[in-house]
Amino acid sequence: MQIPFTAYAEDCTVNGEVDLPADRLSDFLSSTTEFVVAKPSFRALEDGRVVEGETCDVLRDDLCVVIATGPRGRPDRRVWTRQYPVRAKVGPYHVVGYLHAPPTIDPMHCTDRRQVVALTDSVVEYAEAGSVVRVEAATVLVNCTKINRLENATDEDVGLARHLERDVAIDPRARDLTGNV
Repeated sequence: MQIPFTAYAEDCTVNGEVDLPADRLSDFLSSTTEFVVAKPSFRALEDGRVVEGETCDVLRDDLCVVIATGPRGRPDRRVWTRQYPVRAKVGPYHVVGYLHAPPTIDPMHCTDRRQVVALTDSVVEYAEAGSVVRVEAATVLVNCTKINRLENATDEDVGLARHLERDVAIDPRARDLTGNV
């Protein structure tokens, strides 16, 4: 199955497609050191110039962050976790999001045991051609070998406060079960 692929390397961003032989992208990236990107487009962080090709071999260790796309994996393999708001410096990228870890494990040490960790409700910020670029993503995959700094953050840093302020449309025909009527 071909899935869209967006990644961030030390000196460029990468867009294209990858063939996903695993249940989810994070499993695939954790299990391989090199893979093929079809129809790659590389945009330089320094000046924004773009180079395109038919295919390209990419090393996992050349990537800092990958936007998670494709299937979420098998439901029977999911484990219960808690969300911890974190801020990370990964190469030239600043990432905030929720790190998921079992409640019995120190979340700041998850990176010691894994090749790739996922951050949900995340924002990636970086400089490209002198401008700041901000990318919001449901989930990003962070290469643990590229993390320069990982620290606790707050829900406000991640943006939870912004999401809580949304107006919710209330159906006038809905039944109020709160007892506040």
